[in-house]
Amino acid sequence: MSKDNDPQTAPQTASSRQMCFRLSVMMFLQYFVQGCYLPIVSVYLEEALGFNKSQIGDFGSALAVGPLLAPFILGQLVDRRFATQYVLCFCHLSGGIVMLALYFQQAYWPVVVLGSLYSVLYVPSMMLTNSLAFHHLKNQEREFPIVRLWGTIGFICPAWLIERVLLRGVTGDALNDGRGIALAAAGVGGILMAVYSLTLPHTPPHREARQRFAPAVALGLIWQRRFLVLVFITFLVAIVHKFYFVLNAPFLKAILRDGGIEGAWEGSISSLGQIAEIGVMAGLGILMARAGFKYTIALGAAAYLLRCLVFAGAYAADLPFAMTMTIVCCGQLLHGFCFGCFMAAAFMFIDRTTPADVRGSVQNLYGTFVIGAGFFAGGFIAGRVAEAFKTGTGEQAAYDWTSIWLTAAALAAFCVVTFLLAFPQQRLEAGDESA
Repeated sequence: MSKDNDPQTAPQTASSRQMCFRLSVMMFLQYFVQGCYLPIVSVYLEEALGFNKSQIGDFGSALAVGPLLAPFILGQLVDRRFATQYVLCFCHLSGGIVMLALYFQQAYWPVVVLGSLYSVLYVPSMMLTNSLAFHHLKNQEREFPIVRLWGTIGFICPAWLIERVLLRGVTGDALNDGRGIALAAAGVGGILMAVYSLTLPHTPPHREARQRFAPAVALGLIWQRRFLVLVFITFLVAIVHKFYFVLNAPFLKAILRDGGIEGAWEGSISSLGQIAEIGVMAGLGILMARAGFKYTIALGAAAYLLRCLVFAGAYAADLPFAMTMTIVCCGQLLHGFCFGCFMAAAFMFIDRTTPADVRGSVQNLYGTFVIGAGFFAGGFIAGRVAEAFKTGTGEQAAYDWTSIWLTAAALAAFCVVTFLLAFPQQRLEAGDESA
């Protein structure tokens, strides 16, 4: 049996409860901010601001601009210059102010420009919180999934707070405009996270080997076969991932409208995926110990494929509304496996196999393909695919959701097969930093 399948290779010491608690609060606040706007911003842009699907896709791409610069700026600053907690504070304070400004905008270009600026500030913080947690956890493979699941809980909470409390009973134009409160909540949440970042355990930059430029070393590591395959497949999976976050809320709204249901439900329904993610993250360490990184990540890619097929089939089947919604909700639950088994496991693989003094740059470089290039392309492609399968205009516009989701499914199927064939099944020691 390979060592990366062997639970005995993991460190046997454990972090203190206080440390795990502090890191869990960090993850909760980090993803509370994202959970405020990400599940419902597409519906807000479409219904309140009048954006079409292509423009919504452009905004989705704007949210992925930031990490294109992260490996060469923030990665170097964290690895060599500034403590991680101070960079987090700067990112969230500045990002919170930008999000509050975005709340007051209605025109297309100001929204896209501010969205791009916000991504420059927020998205790198996702990799930084991962890196900080890995630095302070003693048994990373067992403890990180538990700490990270509090980020999932934080992502879930805003949907229920905003839709079931603040927007409860609101319909029509008042509901469409009211969804904008999610942007203001994200801004306030970001400022709170900035304050909390100053209380996080000190995570200094690495002073060793200062003659090496961290991003240059990170780029060298990427050309190893295991990283190259992972980066290529991640880029494609990120496109499929963006189909979900750009089009899921409009898709749910179409299903609900066909069933005669009005009101704010899209975020609450989509939160089923994050609820499932809690269970997946809780068991991720055990799954990786038994299945290894390769088959855990492949399972995540397969979940993306299955979710697209479920959505396509639910819309095409012409079933009673209750049955259609039940199938769609089952598809939402697959998000837990998509994120946990692919995204989270991939970040853990990179942390396990990279030198400590360039780890932040490698994490951020990988994030370029996950959240930068892949998500940027995914937002653009998803919006154009949706418009390609559109008939009618204005209030008479209709979308062939079956064809839209089958397009994403075809790409996901290619990812599953290619990853299984090309990614090496190798032996890994705990803390392995070799090629």
